[in-house]
Amino acid sequence: MTADPAVTILTPAYNSGAYIAETVESVLRQTCGDFELLVIDDGSTDDTLEAVRAAARGDSRVKTFTSPHGGPASARNVGLLHARGRFITLLDSDDVWDPRYLSEQLSLLHRHPEVAIVSANVANRGGRRDGAPFWPATSGTCVLASHEPIEREDAISVFALFRREVVDRIGGFDPAHTGNEDYEFWLRAIDAGFVVLQNREVLGRYRRRPGSVSSDDVRMLKGIVGVLESARRMTGALASARPIIDRRLDSFRQELVKAEMRASLEKRDGVTAAERLRTLSRLRNDWKLAVGARLAGVWPDLAVGAYGLRRALLSWKRT
Repeated sequence: MTADPAVTILTPAYNSGAYIAETVESVLRQTCGDFELLVIDDGSTDDTLEAVRAAARGDSRVKTFTSPHGGPASARNVGLLHARGRFITLLDSDDVWDPRYLSEQLSLLHRHPEVAIVSANVANRGGRRDGAPFWPATSGTCVLASHEPIEREDAISVFALFRREVVDRIGGFDPAHTGNEDYEFWLRAIDAGFVVLQNREVLGRYRRRPGSVSSDDVRMLKGIVGVLESARRMTGALASARPIIDRRLDSFRQELVKAEMRASLEKRDGVTAAERLRTLSRLRNDWKLAVGARLAGVWPDLAVGAYGLRRALLSWKRT
C-alpha cells in the first residue's frame, strides 16, 4: 500500500478549463513532491476535467473527483472525505504557487509546533491592484492575535497550509458561507484556540478576474457580513473581540447598502436605489441622506440620471 502523502491539496473547480492547467503545473513544479492534489470538479459544463488530466500527464499524485454544483465549500468538503495528508492546503483553480510554496510553508509548521495554520503572502494578478502583494510587508513572519483577522479580513489569505487536527476539531467548510467559506473556517479555527502564523514572503499569485466569486461587490459584502454575524455568536477565543466585530459589522453593512444602491442605479432602478438610500440614512442617522432618499423616492428617474452624469464626469476626468 502506498504511504500517505505529507500534504493534501484541495482544489475546487467550476468551469475553470481556461485557467486550471497553469494551476496544476504550478503544483507539479513544487520543490517538495510529497503531496496529493485533489481536484474536485463542481459540476462544470466546460473542459475542466480534460484540462486537468492533460496538465497532470499521468502523474498519479493528481486525482479528480466530481460533485453536483454546490460551490467551493461543498467541493472542498468532498475533497476532505478523500484527503490522506497530515497537512492540508487550499489552492483555487485559477491561482498559482511559487515552486517553493509547499517547502516553505511546511518548514514553518515543522519549526513552530505551536502553530496550526500558516498563511502566505501573495501577489494580486489582474484588476486594479495587479502585482501588489496582499500585505505590504514581504519578509519575516508574525503570529496573529485573535482579533486581527476581524480587523483585516485579508489577514489570512487562502494560500494557507494547516494541520489535519484543525479539521478534526472544527469540521470542514460551511456551505452557508460559499464565497467566504475560507474566512469563516479561519475564524472558527481561531475561536477554537488554534494559532495562525503569517508568512509574509510572496509565494503565489491570486487571480482577480471578471466573473470570479470574488468579483461581485454585493455578493462579497453579503458574505463578509454573514461571516461576521456568525463570528459574533462564537464563544471561544473570539468572544472578547465582539466590540470589534460589532464595529466591523456596522461598517460592512453600510458598504453593502451602498453597493446595492450602486447596483440598482446601474440597472436604472431608481425606486430600489431610493429604498437603499433610506436604509443608509437610518444606519448612519444622517438627516441629509434622509432628505436625499425622500427626493429620490419622489423622483427616482432623477436619481438615475444624476448617477449617470456623475459616472460620465468621472470617466471624462480619467481620459
